[in-house]
Amino acid sequence: MTRPRPLSPEPFLPTLLLTAVAALLLTGCPEEGAVCTSGLSVCGDACVDLSGDVANCGACGNTCGDGQTCQAGVCDCRPGTEACGGACVATASDVANCGACGNACAAGLVCESGVCREGCSEGSLRCGDSCVDVRADVLNCGACGNVCPDVQTCHEGRCGYDVVAACYTHGQLVGIQAGTDQLGPRRQFGSGVQTLASWDGHVLAADATASKLLQAAGGALGTVVEEDSLGGVAGSPNDILVDPPYVYVVDSVNNTLQVLKREGPSQGAGLGLRTVTQVNLGANTSPQALAKWGTTLYVPLFGTGGSMFQFGNAVARVDISNPEQPRKVDTISLTGLDLKPFDGGTVLPLPYSVAATESGVYVSLTNLNPYNGYKPNGPGMLAKIDPASGSVSAIDLGAADCLNAGYVEAVGDQLVVACLGEAEYDEANGHSASAVRASGLVLVKNDAPVAAYALKAGCEPGTPGCNLSVASRFAVAEGAVYLADTNAGRVFVVAVEDGRLVERRGFSSPQALGPALEACPTDPRRPVSNAIDVTALH
Repeated sequence: MTRPRPLSPEPFLPTLLLTAVAALLLTGCPEEGAVCTSGLSVCGDACVDLSGDVANCGACGNTCGDGQTCQAGVCDCRPGTEACGGACVATASDVANCGACGNACAAGLVCESGVCREGCSEGSLRCGDSCVDVRADVLNCGACGNVCPDVQTCHEGRCGYDVVAACYTHGQLVGIQAGTDQLGPRRQFGSGVQTLASWDGHVLAADATASKLLQAAGGALGTVVEEDSLGGVAGSPNDILVDPPYVYVVDSVNNTLQVLKREGPSQGAGLGLRTVTQVNLGANTSPQALAKWGTTLYVPLFGTGGSMFQFGNAVARVDISNPEQPRKVDTISLTGLDLKPFDGGTVLPLPYSVAATESGVYVSLTNLNPYNGYKPNGPGMLAKIDPASGSVSAIDLGAADCLNAGYVEAVGDQLVVACLGEAEYDEANGHSASAVRASGLVLVKNDAPVAAYALKAGCEPGTPGCNLSVASRFAVAEGAVYLADTNAGRVFVVAVEDGRLVERRGFSSPQALGPALEACPTDPRRPVSNAIDVTALH
């Protein structure tokens, strides 16, 4: 099941309006006198990503050799291969370099998993003098000689990225290979993608501007293979929940829950979805996210300032025992919790995200004061709901580590919470963050915080060109969190261990394998780059 990717519309409205306008200012296709969107350059009559395009690596026309990929504008051997005598080879299957460069197999033998053998074992296919698993071999994916491009992985005989991030400001998608944490080239996609999900090798992207649910194959991020209407009215589709054969989408502006069903390919190579119903959850409820527990959907209701939040600060329960006839059962209030307000000031729960586990349903609480610029006025918190009784208890995530609790997801028997923090924005500099505190991740085990990870920018705040990082949403792949940065467009990679959060790509630890990934780079024209969501495909 794909996890939800919520978005609160009101607290972040200024930034989202700015980035929405910015995303529409430039197009992805150059014309005479025009420029490409951020991170892309004009080569001939096309906009290309010089940092990741094998045909234009670092410069227009600089083509990488066979078996190479382009990383940060430099040609190098693709993951799964290594340089042997000036060529990139797969030592797991290359008969002339079996297991190591120069280790040639004797005549009549084949190379399988880096070992010379007389023949292929069961489950392997002979491709030339090599035995390969075409279900997983990036050089023979699905068939002999079918090479996966750039940093794509072969899963069940199909090439695709492991992780995909959406760049809201620039209207782009970018793929990431899990484990190696290498970036693929950026691709133009949609006009206002706001949230992502994945299903059966496809990326599902809710486009707020077009009011459509767009689909792309996991290995061809620049091509829309299917589009389905999201009600036809522009709104704020915050969250996609995949529960085969159904897909659920909530919209916080239109207050709707839409149900789509997969009925087989009907538009090219897409999944073949059709809307079976759409229900209104109530005026001014502003539904944020979705989680399924049994046959019930749990939907955090943020509420709206225009109604003084009287229809929010709660969680709706929707019966989907018949998914094609969803029925709102009741609403669980969150206002009775001790929110630990700072200095006894005003604070509201204002729920943001939700995750369902065997032990209960967990709802993240932003704890903001909507009457004072939506500033945090209490620690980031989780509300735990007992599905059987409906009772609610609170978990304090600690104000020093977490303000403005955002996206939450279960990782094994632990919970990871993204803390959006408290940020100050410089309107004179494109509404970019000028100061940030208590933004990062918190790890929760046995209903108590056990570890925290603070986002850092790798530069001194206030220095020219220093773009601070503000946590957004994340995806989990191969035991690591891929955390999006809503201000500087980065993706941080943090491994989740038992009771520990270990930085793999970022600026906080000298033991990190490298800096945070520049997934959605900023430029002088757009100091803000909103990496708005991340989804894992495998």
